[in-house]
Amino acid sequence: MSDPQQPPAQPHGVPPQQQPAQYPAQQHPAQQHPAQHPAQAQGHAQHPAQQQQSPYYAAPQYPAAPSAAGSASTRSAASAGTGRLAFVLALVSLGLGLITTVSYPLIFRWFYDSVAIGAFGVISNGLIFVVALAGLLLGVVAVRRPGSKLLPGIAIGITASQLAGILVSWVSNLFYGLPF
Repeated sequence: MSDPQQPPAQPHGVPPQQQPAQYPAQQHPAQQHPAQHPAQAQGHAQHPAQQQQSPYYAAPQYPAAPSAAGSASTRSAASAGTGRLAFVLALVSLGLGLITTVSYPLIFRWFYDSVAIGAFGVISNGLIFVVALAGLLLGVVAVRRPGSKLLPGIAIGITASQLAGILVSWVSNLFYGLPF
């Protein structure tokens, strides 16, 4: 009677390999008999270096990082850039507003014409309004994205106050100008 755990006979001319005794259920597919190899089962001869490698054994593959992680870091970087840009635009609008406010007395001294003073106010406040509106919109976009919300929040606060001041100024000038 033959023992089922006995290793199969080696082909002529091939030295026997030392393998630890294992139960059939624990035997690794790469340690199976060469005749069970699919290429040899089809009748193809293999090179000796290929006999040691088995198609059943593959190097451990680690799960790839999801592409969303890479795009999340990209989005976070884009959000940081958008937040910084909104903050810079908020500071620019604040600076333009301060320069406009400080320059009004000079404009009153240089120009005695009310149309020139009004044109200066419309042009400067219009420029501040456009810059502040761009900063507000970029701040809102940056807050909605993942990432730091400090700079976009500051930008929203500065630009919202700038826009509110300009709108109140325009509405009050409109009401003061109607009776005349």
